[in-house]
Amino acid sequence: MEKNRRETVQQEQLKKLMSRVGIDVLEIAGRTDQSRSYRELKITWTNPTKSTTEVRSAATPEQQTQAPNVSVIEDKKRSGTLPRHRSLELSPAHIFIAAVDAADKLRWWSIMPDPRLVRGETQTATGELRREDYYVSNVTLLVAFPDDPEIANLRFYHPVWNGTDFDLKALAVVPTR
Repeated sequence: MEKNRRETVQQEQLKKLMSRVGIDVLEIAGRTDQSRSYRELKITWTNPTKSTTEVRSAATPEQQTQAPNVSVIEDKKRSGTLPRHRSLELSPAHIFIAAVDAADKLRWWSIMPDPRLVRGETQTATGELRREDYYVSNVTLLVAFPDDPEIANLRFYHPVWNGTDFDLKALAVVPTR
């Protein structure tokens, strides 16, 4: 009973979040990850306006006018099942991934640590450690998603806190066909 209520709450959260970016959430979304196989994409992600080694502070808002260059460098089919997310816990240190079909319907979703984010600590004049977050402009990431022929693309979003809730800022789209 508790599990069903938790899934219903999660489904409603997902519908609200996805409706803001034009994606419909079906009642079966999230359940398609129970197939016996999945795909694993190795993706390079570069910011076209930055050098490949540039690091910028995460404290300053991202002023990215161009979408990052993303390209699939490896596509493997694997056997097994993917873990299911038990909660929809967003943070600015994560990336939200939506697997969407050709009709903009959500087929699967995942949350992963933002691979562009690097944390560093520096010592202040008083000897205290101060944490600073940075974004690197060139990363390679692995994304595993269900081997569902209906999935047309993966959409990557950065969760942004608006003061009361998270909004999703579109980062990139990767075709899967």
